[in-house]
Amino acid sequence: MGKNIYIKVYELLSSGQKIVLAKTIRRSGSTPRDVGSMCIITQEGELIGTIGGGILEYRVQKRAVELLKQEETLVYRFHLTDEDLAGAGMICGGDVDLYLEPFFPENTGTISLFKIIKEYIAGNKPGILVTRIEDGISAMDTGARMFIGKDGKTFGTIPGFDPKGINLDKGVPYDLIAFNDKKEALFVERIALEPRIFLFGAGHVSMFVAQLAKMVGFAITVIDDRPKFANSQRFPDADEILITDFKQVFEQLEISPNSYILIITRGHLHDKVVLQHALGTSASYIGMIGSTKKRNTIYKALMDEGFSNDDLEKVYSPIGLGINAETPEEIAVSIVGELIKKRAPEKKKKNLIS
Repeated sequence: MGKNIYIKVYELLSSGQKIVLAKTIRRSGSTPRDVGSMCIITQEGELIGTIGGGILEYRVQKRAVELLKQEETLVYRFHLTDEDLAGAGMICGGDVDLYLEPFFPENTGTISLFKIIKEYIAGNKPGILVTRIEDGISAMDTGARMFIGKDGKTFGTIPGFDPKGINLDKGVPYDLIAFNDKKEALFVERIALEPRIFLFGAGHVSMFVAQLAKMVGFAITVIDDRPKFANSQRFPDADEILITDFKQVFEQLEISPNSYILIITRGHLHDKVVLQHALGTSASYIGMIGSTKKRNTIYKALMDEGFSNDDLEKVYSPIGLGINAETPEEIAVSIVGELIKKRAPEKKKKNLIS
C-alpha cells in the first residue's frame, strides 16, 4: 500500500468515513500473511491493504460490513479447510485469528489517538500501540487502545493496564499477551516507521529503483548535483530531491538505523566519496552498484585511507540479488528485492491465543 496503514485510518476517519480495521493477531500453519498484516474495509466495502487475499479476505470483507451495523469488535477465527483451499485454488492452509475493529468518525477520542500516531510516524519517532482484544467492544469505547511513545509519553487508556510493564526495546514487532485474568488479551505492536532510501545518483537505474521502492513502502530521497537529472519530472515518486554536491550533503541528512543508502552515481570517484561518508552512519543497509573489479578498486583506496575489512563487509556490493539482471529495469528489481529481504523482520512473533 505504500503509506502506513494507520495514517490511512486517520485520513479516512477525518473525512467522515466509517471503517473496519482487520489485523492478523495469531496464526498457525502455512497461512497467506504473517501476524501483523492488516487491511481496511470501508463502509462501501472497498479494501485497502491486504491480509492475504483469497477466500479469507472475501469473508472478512463480508463480516466487516455486518460489524459496521453492529458497531462492535470481533475476534474472527478462521480455519482454511481442504475444501476452501481446493475451491479457491490456494496452496496455503492453517488457522488464523483476526481482530476486526469498527471505527466511527463520531468517536473523536479515537481520531485524536490516530492523529498522534500519524504525527509520530511523520516525525520518524518510534512508538507502541497496545490494543485490547475482546469480542463485543463498542465502536464508541475510548478504553480499547493506548499509544506509548519511545519518549515516554502515553496517549489513550486501557482500564487495568500499566504501560510500565511493556518493553519498548523488545526486538519482536508484535506480541499477543494475556490480560485481565486471561479473559482478554493485549496486542502489542511496535509501529513500523517508513524506511527511507537515500538514493545517491539520478540516472536511469535510480529512476526505476525509486518507482519500485515507493510501491513497496519506502520513502525516497534522491541526491545528485545535476538538476537536469534530479527533478520531479524524472522522479515523481520521490519524497525529497536534493541538488547538491555529494561531499557536502551528509551534513544535512538525518540517517538512522531505519535508513537505506544506495550508491548509484555516475562514476568511481563519486561512489568512493559517498561510500566513505556512508560508512560513518548508522544506516542499516549500504549498497553500491558496479562490477567486482570497480568495487575492489574503491575498497583498496578506502583501506589505504584507514578503513578496515570489517567496515567494508557492511557494504552490499555488487548491489542487488543475483538474478542475472541486465536492463535498468531488471537491475532495479534486483536492488529493491534485496532491500525487501533486508527489511523483513525475523520470524519471532508469539502466538498466545488458542
